[in-house]
This record gives sequence, structure tokens and C-alpha cells, in this order.
Amino acid sequence: MKMKTGFVKLDKVLDGGLPKNTNILVSGGPGTGKTLFSMKFLAEGIEAKEKCCYVSLSENKEELLRAASNITSLGKIKEHVGENLAIEHITMGENITMKKFNEIISSYPEIDRLVIDNINKLLIFAESKRAYRIHLSELLKHLKDISKCTFLICETEGDGIDTGNGEAFECDGIMHLSFLELEEKPMRTLQIHKLRYTAFEPKVPHEFIINNKDLKITGTKII
Repeated sequence: MKMKTGFVKLDKVLDGGLPKNTNILVSGGPGTGKTLFSMKFLAEGIEAKEKCCYVSLSENKEELLRAASNITSLGKIKEHVGENLAIEHITMGENITMKKFNEIISSYPEIDRLVIDNINKLLIFAESKRAYRIHLSELLKHLKDISKCTFLICETEGDGIDTGNGEAFECDGIMHLSFLELEEKPMRTLQIHKLRYTAFEPKVPHEFIINNKDLKITGTKII
């Protein structure tokens, strides 16, 4: 049985949702909606009484809840903190390197849904790019031991789908958010570049709408 994403259209495209025991890279540039997209994924799990966790390496809990409160469909997330939702803010630095972060994650109890925001901070505090790649592989193994499905948020530049340090290769799936500027008003889109164990049409842009009521994936946009 697959895990629903929280987006009806996306679940249909993915033939029911995301396969369990997978790590999904959610990548995109600034303002494309990666955090809110991931919160919608957790909100779906919360509604299903699943155990969910958001690990933030950037914004603190108050900032994340404030962002969610601006969207009606995400407004109830706050009520579940401390019940079936945990939000943890981890500050990377001298005391918490990527190696230490891996140790922290590996000590987590089993959960259903996990979001890590964002792996760029892990790259910054890795000893080297080679060490980052090694620790990333170890981290993804830990994640499959503790989480049924994990979203790893990744900030990208230009047309890149990851940081250029192997995240796309290591993860089971890649969902890339970007802006399509073919009309007067830029449009957010989602493209699925990769998803193991699932048949889908790759790199087809699906419109991604964010308003004060909800987040939605709608029809494909023909270029």
C-alpha cells in the first residue's frame, strides 16, 4: 500500500502515492514552495493518525508554524505538535557536524513520515564534499530504518535538481519545484524526475498552486 502525498492529482499521477521505505528529494529554488509542499505531506499523515516529524536546520518551530498558519488547510498542524507531530530545530555548527547529525537521526524511534529541511546545511558543515557524500549515503540508510517515507528538502540554483553532490543519485525519488515563466505571471510547477518502484511520466510540468486556503497540484502544462 502506498502513502498518499496530500495532493489528489499527484497521487493519481503516481498510481496511488509514494512507495513506502523511500527517500524523496524535494528540490527547487527560493520561493518555489518546498517547505509548504512538505508540510502538506505531513498534514496528510497527521490526518491519518500517523507519527510525523519535521527536522529543521533553518527555521525554528515558531517560524514554521507561522508559515503553516497562513494556509487554512495547514492551520490545524499546530494542534498536533506534541501528539503525533514533532518539530525539531537543530542548529548545525562546531558541536553538531554532519557526522553528529547522522548519530542523532539514527537514534530516532520509528516514525511514518519525516521531513528534513534542508540538506544544504549538511553540505556546509561537512568536512569535505567527499565526506558529505559518504555521510549522505549513511544518512539515507538510517532514514530507511526509522521512517516509512522521508522528504529531504534541497535548495537549488538555475536548472539544477540537486546541489551537484550526488543527492539525486542517492535518493529514491526527485520532485523538483520551479517557476514557469511563459505567461505574464510566473507559475509554480512540479516535475517528477525520478521515483523508484513507480511507473510515471517523467519531467512533465504539473501546476502547483499555493493560496491562503490550500495547496493543489492541477493539470499538466504543455510547453
